[in-house]
Amino acid sequence: MAMQMQDLQDLYVHKLQDIYSAEQQALQLMQQSVGMVQSPELRQGIEMHIQQTEQQIQRLEQIFQKLGQQPGGEECEGMKGLVQEAQKLMQQDASPEVLEAGMIACQQAVEHYEIAGYGTARTYAQLLGDQEAVQLLEQTLEEEKMTDEKLTQIAQQINVEAMNA
Repeated sequence: MAMQMQDLQDLYVHKLQDIYSAEQQALQLMQQSVGMVQSPELRQGIEMHIQQTEQQIQRLEQIFQKLGQQPGGEECEGMKGLVQEAQKLMQQDASPEVLEAGMIACQQAVEHYEIAGYGTARTYAQLLGDQEAVQLLEQTLEEEKMTDEKLTQIAQQINVEAMNA
């Protein structure tokens, strides 16, 4: 059953539920893909982001608790598509270097999607005057941006290896 969306508060809760679903899906994807990675730097990066994502999910749960809302109830279709793309890639008969280059691209698409979602949610929280949520969402937003930058750095090396594979 679709929830009624009458005002910004409703849209905000909907957005948070969407992000919550996206984070859960992204977490599963990282847990699936970490074992397929040979590059120690990339594996370490994914493992670190798995731990970070678990904390980010807890932050969202903290916000839901304060709002008196349930975190579940939405399935994020956007993230579902990104996850399916990554899973399709992982099934390809690719050299390790090429697979890793492709996986970084998928992971960055996930990061960019999350950055967009958290940016929107933070803006809504600001407008609604929820300073505590603003700070929690801002913290996660900064982490997502840092992860994206780290992936860009790792990609510079791995893309060259893929080119020479």
